[in-house]
Amino acid sequence: MKKIIKTTTGIYQGFEEHNHVNFLGVPFGYARRFKRAEEYYVDDPQKINLAVRPGIQPMQDNAFQNSDVRFGENCLNLDISTPDISGKFPIVIEFYGGGFLHGGNATKNMPWLDEQPIVHIMPNYRLGLFGWGKVTGGDTNVGLSDQLKSIEWVIDNATKFGGDVDNISLVGLSAGAKSIAALMASNSELLDKISKIVLFSGSFQTIRNLETAQNVTERFCKTNNISTDKDLLNLTDDGLLTVQRNTIGEHIATNWFGPIVDNDLISDNWLSVVAQRVQRTDFKSLIGAGSNEQAALNKFNLSRLKNNIVPDLFGKNADAVLKQLPSDGDQKTDLVRLIGEAMYSYPAFRSQKFLAENEAEVYGNYFTVLDGRHGGNIEYLNTPTHELNIEYRKNRKYYFQLIVDFLLNDKPYNDDIKYEWPLFDKNQLVMELDSNDLSSVSMINHQWIENMPWQNYKL
Repeated sequence: MKKIIKTTTGIYQGFEEHNHVNFLGVPFGYARRFKRAEEYYVDDPQKINLAVRPGIQPMQDNAFQNSDVRFGENCLNLDISTPDISGKFPIVIEFYGGGFLHGGNATKNMPWLDEQPIVHIMPNYRLGLFGWGKVTGGDTNVGLSDQLKSIEWVIDNATKFGGDVDNISLVGLSAGAKSIAALMASNSELLDKISKIVLFSGSFQTIRNLETAQNVTERFCKTNNISTDKDLLNLTDDGLLTVQRNTIGEHIATNWFGPIVDNDLISDNWLSVVAQRVQRTDFKSLIGAGSNEQAALNKFNLSRLKNNIVPDLFGKNADAVLKQLPSDGDQKTDLVRLIGEAMYSYPAFRSQKFLAENEAEVYGNYFTVLDGRHGGNIEYLNTPTHELNIEYRKNRKYYFQLIVDFLLNDKPYNDDIKYEWPLFDKNQLVMELDSNDLSSVSMINHQWIENMPWQNYKL
């Protein structure tokens, strides 16, 4: 099997694993502090570079730990797993989750994609202040530009690694899913090349206004006694990461960063942009979320949830969440479910409904597996078969196959599986996943949280 590819950013030699050829740490762009991704310059176009170890990972808290993993600001590289560089296979680009604060292609959310008849690609993008901060003198949506640059690289080089440029899907969990939603809402024409998106536990909810992004940056400066955000340009990478770490502390900062409405990459009318893209391209969507997304917050007491965590997660929108908390019963349990619904389940449903109303082909997923917690469906898919209860194994196999069929054939349908995943339409049918069953349920009578704007977090 051939293991050398010649790309626009150099020649790379990979290695064989799981009957695929893998290339690790292939550069797709160049990163400068607070600047959008730039073209990668090839020093020696004829040199064969080994692509057999993970590339530099984005700056994050783990950079302070002693490990063999390399971290740095110039982290714009991607990993490729292809069945055959001479083939023409569907391309799946996975963007990792991690609250826009953690993650990288050294650890994949969906490693099982490496073993399918697809080209699985996982790019890095910058995190936290490095990628999503609004800093005077810097660019907006730096992390989003990294993602766009990676998509551009994939389109330009698809034939070199055995990919079908006319069959590109974007898949993501959590911040990865939120990134994909923002990309589809962006003004970039590159996204017209995308045929399918898979959003698990994330959609359009982290697109925020410019004022919120500026206020987040001011918070970091104020906490660290930095007089002006311009001074962030002069810190070392460890120094900037320390500023970020000092400010976050014990806060739940999941929603502090994200794509920004800058009327450049993302416009005020981004919903119309999405609707227009549907009409132009007819891209298909599979969107899912859990029944109790924030179950992990059960470890905190009610007082901390109300007074600290809800403001951390929603900012000025905190009151809209707390006003809907029942006055009797188990308030802590109810609040945890309400937080999860406001952050993930309702935005997923709202996105399904919006896309369907604009005549898009949408498949909804509502999962209760693993308590319906955040990323529970992916954890279910990642669990080794021998660790699952025997009665769960067939169900997991079916769920897995339907997702793969969507990526391969545009529909989550398989002749060997009796269950047929319903289209989301005016009947609001979604596929409900629990540990031992796949079923179709209507969300029409579900009592969703009320008066929540598209933008979850606002300052």
